[in-house]
Amino acid sequence: MAEQISKANRFWPGPALIVSSFVALLGLLIACRQDPLTDLDRVLAASWRSYVQTFITPEGRVAVPDQNGGTISEAQAYALLRAVWAGDEATFTRVHAWTLSNLCRSGRAGDHLLSWSWGRKTDGSMGVLDANTATDGDLDYALALALASRRGWRPPPDLPDYLEEARQVMEAVLIKETVQLSNGELLLTPGDWHEAGPPYLVNPSYFSPGAYRIFIQIQPDPRWMALHQSAYRLLSDMNQGLGGEPGTGLFPDWCRVDGEGRAWPAPGRGTDFGWEAVRLPWRLALDQQWFGESWAAKLLKRQFLPFFQQEWQARGRLAAVYHQSGAAAVDFESPVLYAGVLAAALACEDRDFAGRMARQIMSFYHEKDGRAYFVSPDNYYANNWAWLGLALYAGWVKDFQTR
Repeated sequence: MAEQISKANRFWPGPALIVSSFVALLGLLIACRQDPLTDLDRVLAASWRSYVQTFITPEGRVAVPDQNGGTISEAQAYALLRAVWAGDEATFTRVHAWTLSNLCRSGRAGDHLLSWSWGRKTDGSMGVLDANTATDGDLDYALALALASRRGWRPPPDLPDYLEEARQVMEAVLIKETVQLSNGELLLTPGDWHEAGPPYLVNPSYFSPGAYRIFIQIQPDPRWMALHQSAYRLLSDMNQGLGGEPGTGLFPDWCRVDGEGRAWPAPGRGTDFGWEAVRLPWRLALDQQWFGESWAAKLLKRQFLPFFQQEWQARGRLAAVYHQSGAAAVDFESPVLYAGVLAAALACEDRDFAGRMARQIMSFYHEKDGRAYFVSPDNYYANNWAWLGLALYAGWVKDFQTR
């Protein structure tokens, strides 16, 4: 027995060695723990598939919970853009076919803009609830059609060519959704329902200078460059404050622009950097990422990005909405805000900070019961903008231009 114990002791490493080995193993496991961004392509693909299954009906309509199961032009356009960047031609085809058949105003108003709201009417039937337009939906719709054409995608024989349809939408945007100010600038309005004269209600997050540059390439109209220039000039002023009040670099959800191109608070409309304005840095980033536009980087680098970097350093988190004063308007986070700040960091070539924002977005990601989503399965807005932010970071958001 003593001999057996002696032999066993030869294989007993001793407590010190066991502890040190455990610590080494724990360190190895921590070191090998996967950075969530290394799995980004799979997450983007999985969350897109789940979005299609959750929100898009078999006929191609995006059913938005906040719209009582109806849809809006923005939702259809987001689905088309995401399908292009996800390489999902089948989904693009059916979403486009439904949009063209149900929202396009060519048979109602004689243009190719989209009616912005569709759902259940008071008589119980389903159809257009509001035939007015939303300019952001129209611009995104035209951009999606142009990009699909660049990918070499073609519609079914009974539908118009994607590029030709894009041109008709673009022309209608210029005619019905822009106005010329007394100072000569061309201003993008929120829709065909804009005021007859100044001051004009403006949603800065509708400005899409990267899309304007795409449109110039396929429709050489000087009005697109005029919109491009006025967007940056107006945003530069808004960035420093509204109505003479000093700003912190944040853009407003809404404002009014007078005939001389000066921005003021809009009565009855929010001026926070909130759920509307948060989309603007992403749109500016497209101009910088696709065309190397230095104006986008300078605008975002002046005050906007430093504000959020300082907030992050001081608090380790960002609020979902901020007042123009720079004070947090809410006490919770949102991947939508992180997507906007991520885009700004990319435009300013700060990929390290963009990566931090991307990891924060990933903290909202879940896979459960066969579904992949951000925040919750039925959160339409978060699932769109978390995906669009991460897709930009991952290099999925392309203009498909051969350079």
